[in-house]
Amino acid sequence: MIKPVRILAFDISLGQPGAALIEVRNGQATIIDKSNIKTTTKDSIAVRTSIVYAWAVHFIECNRGKGFDFVVRELFQGRTWKQNAPVFAAWSAVDQALNVFDLVYTDEPITPGTHFKAVTGNGKATKQEVAEAVRKWTSFEGEFASDDESDACSLALYKAIKEGLI
Repeated sequence: MIKPVRILAFDISLGQPGAALIEVRNGQATIIDKSNIKTTTKDSIAVRTSIVYAWAVHFIECNRGKGFDFVVRELFQGRTWKQNAPVFAAWSAVDQALNVFDLVYTDEPITPGTHFKAVTGNGKATKQEVAEAVRKWTSFEGEFASDDESDACSLALYKAIKEGLI
């Protein structure tokens, strides 16, 4: 039996980021954990960023005993500073959470089209198509609380595909 490989993935936004931990063992991917947190625009960016930070720390803490072989995140490029600033604030919060545990990203951020194409066969897949593809790759029969959870799983699956693990 080959040692299992665990991939921690973040689909980062300020409104509702998602995280996933996927384990690949003997060519089969399994969702170990997934999570998201919803913030509200009624709060300041500082409050929302703190919520994202606390959520990320909690998710990492709950799973760090399993170990992480890879840590990945999705790329975001907005067209204006008003789009970029909140996402980059959330990125910073997740980066700080990773730093608490001496973790770093093992790859450059992954574009949505790149991981969607690898996982679904279509770089412009719908959120529903992504969730269905994640279920097929992992045999997951449950529900995703948000698209951000299935997107985070897709990011981890992309890394597993790229590494030739599945």
